[in-house]
Amino acid sequence: MKNIVYAYEENPVLRGVNLRVMKGESVALYGSNGAGKSTLLKIINGLIFPINGSYKFEGKEITPKVMADNKFAKYFHQKIGFVWQNPDVQLFCGSVEEELAFGPEQMGLLTDEIKLRVNDALEFFGLNKLRHRAPYYLSGGEKKKTALASVLTMNPTVWTLDEPLSALDEETKQRLTEFLLELKRAGKTIIFSSHDSNFISKIADRQLKLGGD
Repeated sequence: MKNIVYAYEENPVLRGVNLRVMKGESVALYGSNGAGKSTLLKIINGLIFPINGSYKFEGKEITPKVMADNKFAKYFHQKIGFVWQNPDVQLFCGSVEEELAFGPEQMGLLTDEIKLRVNDALEFFGLNKLRHRAPYYLSGGEKKKTALASVLTMNPTVWTLDEPLSALDEETKQRLTEFLLELKRAGKTIIFSSHDSNFISKIADRQLKLGGD
């Protein structure tokens, strides 16, 4: 990312942000509320586009025109997984099980492979008893775990997470921390925002401060 600028209704949020992330790195975004952490993660995921500056993924500049190519967009979204801060934005299927299967189905995986991925993710996040429940009947923590599990079934190369600890109890926070450390050991790239300095110190190789001086 070079000189990224983004504004909402002419109010600048990101001003000349530069960031280069290498494969296998873990980078934490931190700063006060409104500093642009969520905005930067949306740009990384090709959901919005900077008004100035450039963003390249694997050497290819990500622009509205490029993302309008369905074949490339599908490839891009298989490579980068996004866990939103508010899981209600992310969950839309009729059951937890369907939610976890949606991504692999869009990838065109075989039925047996989809079932294996879904069952593994349900087991890992302790969601087996909730597999047939509609997401809108879940608690905040259960929704967050479902959102994480739905990205896990996609097995992306790059994980992006917006305030991943929010709405989680202490036990689940610890489990998530261990999970992200496992992803690091597996060579995954992780970009996340957080206000928790202890969590950042455990996961991040380096940090990028947004907003302020």
